[in-house]
Amino acid sequence: MARALLPGAGSFTMPIVPPHFDAGVFRQALTDRMWGAVERLRKEIGTEHLYGVALVVSGEERFAWIAASANTEEGLARRALALSQEDSRYNGDSGKRLLRWYAPRWAWHDFAPEVRALELPDVAARTPAQDRAIYGALVGALRTLDRAGCFGRGADRCFLTLNVTCPYAGERFFQQGLRLLNPRPVLDRHQRETSPEPLIRCVNRALRRERLRIWLALYEDLYMEWSTPIAEEARARGISPWEVEEQLVRFGAKAVPHLIDLVSHYGFASAFDKSRELETREVWLAGSALFLVRRIGLVTDRDLGRLQRLVGEFVERDRRLRVASTLAENTARVLHELRPRRFPETEMHPNTFKLLNPEPFLAGVAGSGPQR
Repeated sequence: MARALLPGAGSFTMPIVPPHFDAGVFRQALTDRMWGAVERLRKEIGTEHLYGVALVVSGEERFAWIAASANTEEGLARRALALSQEDSRYNGDSGKRLLRWYAPRWAWHDFAPEVRALELPDVAARTPAQDRAIYGALVGALRTLDRAGCFGRGADRCFLTLNVTCPYAGERFFQQGLRLLNPRPVLDRHQRETSPEPLIRCVNRALRRERLRIWLALYEDLYMEWSTPIAEEARARGISPWEVEEQLVRFGAKAVPHLIDLVSHYGFASAFDKSRELETREVWLAGSALFLVRRIGLVTDRDLGRLQRLVGEFVERDRRLRVASTLAENTARVLHELRPRRFPETEMHPNTFKLLNPEPFLAGVAGSGPQR
């Protein structure tokens, strides 16, 4: 379709001067600039398969800048391969799934300098109404281009996704742009490929015993950042360890012994990872499993005894360390919160993180045994 169908095409030098912001003028300028930029982009990508075009803003509100971004299937593979040299999470198909909808890392991110050059009202002086007007102009410009056939027609259009997004966009913001800018077939395909619900439904159709095993394995995989097939699928669908915790809570007391197994297995790893300047993944997983036990709350005397023994083992381990992990104190604190009449509040050294009053929590100590 000839560019003449878009009034003002080619006039992308028209100044947009804040603070006298006119959303209609801004939308027209953005439409013109995007039309020419997409034409250049199609020539540049040649026979590669374009699957996404987005206007990327600085955040979910108070937009400070706008950039145009695009990606092809081939560009996605190249970018994932390059990133995999530094981070193993981007190896193979899992890397492509992680990057597929993160526009700031697309192969043709910021492909239109004339779009980034558009001026916006000063953020400090901007009103909420202006923010809404800017977002409306972004959506309106892409809709105008779409109606003019800039992004293809018929079946071809169903394989290209448009959006207005930002770095680390929340689900609500990301989905809002999808709904406003794409036909139903695109939305349905995106839902099947990226939504967590299909994977959750698939796991929860298994037998109950098998279901618990799968969720526990995925919980471990995600915290340890292992590249198993189910973990890669979960990450691609935005499922975090916290979503898995919600599934594990539903198993109640049946999950508790397995979570204590994780505390016992990983709790004796080194406390700190100097390369990340954080707790090790192992200690992070052990602590998370421990507090999930507290959240479930349905703990038998047998499991309480296991937690008491872990307190003793952690305390003994900590004697040899200058600075310990917080697991001894955390485990004792969970015992107190589960049975406040039986176990006292904890005392922890503020610098070494060691438990200062372990005796009331130890198995076999008078007053710490099961009450009947």
